Amino acid sequence: MPNSRSHPTAILKPERRLSWAWLVPLLALALAAWLGFKAWGMRGVTITVQLDNGYGLKPGDEVRYRGIGVGKIDAVTILPDLQGILLSARLTSQSESLARVGTRFWVVRPQLHLTRVEGLETLVGPRFLAALPGAPESANTPLRRQRDFVGLSEPPIVESFQPDDLDIILQAPQRGSLHAGAPITYRQTQVGTILSVGLAGDSSAVEARAHIEQPFVQLIRPNTKFWDVGGIQAKLGLTGISIEINSAEALLNGGVALATPPPREAGDEIIRTGHRFTLAEKPDKDWLEWQPMIALGSSLLPPGASPPSPLRASIGWKQGRWIKGQRSHQGWVLQTQQGLLGPADLLKPGEKADKDTVVLEVAGTIVPLGGPPLWERNGLALLKANVSSVQWPADRIRKPTQPEESLAIADSAANPLPLASSRLSAKDGQWVVDPAVSIDSSWHGACVVSRADGRLLGILLVDDDKGARVALLPPDSG
Repeated sequence: MPNSRSHPTAILKPERRLSWAWLVPLLALALAAWLGFKAWGMRGVTITVQLDNGYGLKPGDEVRYRGIGVGKIDAVTILPDLQGILLSARLTSQSESLARVGTRFWVVRPQLHLTRVEGLETLVGPRFLAALPGAPESANTPLRRQRDFVGLSEPPIVESFQPDDLDIILQAPQRGSLHAGAPITYRQTQVGTILSVGLAGDSSAVEARAHIEQPFVQLIRPNTKFWDVGGIQAKLGLTGISIEINSAEALLNGGVALATPPPREAGDEIIRTGHRFTLAEKPDKDWLEWQPMIALGSSLLPPGASPPSPLRASIGWKQGRWIKGQRSHQGWVLQTQQGLLGPADLLKPGEKADKDTVVLEVAGTIVPLGGPPLWERNGLALLKANVSSVQWPADRIRKPTQPEESLAIADSAANPLPLASSRLSAKDGQWVVDPAVSIDSSWHGACVVSRADGRLLGILLVDDDKGARVALLPPDSG
């Protein structure tokens, strides 16, 4: 009898394996998505600018900030009411922060003035849209985005306004040479600008809005006098006609000059924005003789911090046993309450000097060398001498613990030299300045002050062989 039991049978199922061929399209898709996301992030931002006149701008022309292209103009159209044009421009992704509240735009084109020429590069090249950003983001004023702007018909008279700047009103019976953009000068040095000129609300006088820059605000006191310096003043006398011209620039461009009496006469009241002054036709003789000693501030230092006023110094002597040769050093020293502080090689002669030939001159005054300095260390010295009535107080000297953001100040008529903390390295009680920072011997003896609090940290010493270094000061150095 046959066996009825069936034999087991095997069922074969195909094994499923992940094919590497599927990874290729997945990777391609991920790469395409990443490239698309990156392109999306780099597309920039589109803004519109409304202008009264396009002055020949066309699609493809640049948007520039500080002379560098930051975008392109996409389209130029006429407004529906035919009262202006509308530009559509795309800013680069690196320049998106220009699209914020307060940013100003204007067309740069050739403009000829009596004292200057503007937009000269657009005579042979295309015209462009210039940008000037609004106030930067801070803890109190977060960045506010903006996409639609109304452009300026003319370039801004003052490019940037600082929080501590001062705006005042000048009143005059006649307009004279007053006009927007005219300079305001003190001792023929510009300290401000006329922003606008127009009739007073009751038409009884002409009013000019004057802007004083922050470093010179201390010059404006209650008894400060202003007068018109534009044009030519002619006087007829017994010897003929005499002609007075304040300066060639004032003759062409007009302007306003000011004079301030000494502080004891001017008063210490703080002038607020909006204060009104009378503009005189010409100055009194007494005004021109005022010589106030007023410390001026710097926008690079904290509000209220006055920069030091180093004095030019030179020392010379003869040395040699048989044939005497001339030796000399030049630089800067600072008048402190205890004496003259500066490089040791400016406040004492060399060891081989003929003592009878030594001459030390500070700010045009011969300083007698009756003995050695009060102290000398770290390349610095303090000489007991009093040359200037402007003395740096001891409580404004600080010894830092590590390199910090600083300014080197020498000639008051020149810009300070910024010293970044990243360019300074501490070594043996001093800061060695990175050789990549170009500092010549004209800065020898410059005062180094902190940008954080305006206090004196040290003196800049410049050696042609060893380079530049900052010799730090202890608190009792002044």
